[in-house]
Amino acid sequence: MALTHAAVPDAVMWDWHYGMWDDGHMTGWGLWGWGMMLFGLLWMALIIGLPIYLVYWLVARSQTDGPAEDRALGALREQYARGEIDDEEFERRRGRLTANR
Repeated sequence: MALTHAAVPDAVMWDWHYGMWDDGHMTGWGLWGWGMMLFGLLWMALIIGLPIYLVYWLVARSQTDGPAEDRALGALREQYARGEIDDEEFERRRGRLTANR
């Protein structure tokens, strides 16, 4: 500060409009301040939101049933367990269901 006082007279230093001391880039938020704040919020939303979305997507994906053949095979097993079909019928139907895999 002493070097500044020696180089610039007091009246000019404190009355310097649109410069460093009076409503310039060192005071207030200005356009750059708000832009940096919004950019920071965007990054925080991305860093926090992306993992939350990925976890949600993985949980929702794992809760859905598999392909239709798996449900059909499950229904076939239930019929076999209840005794509605015999061994030969079960093997024949299971062979059809698993042939495409």
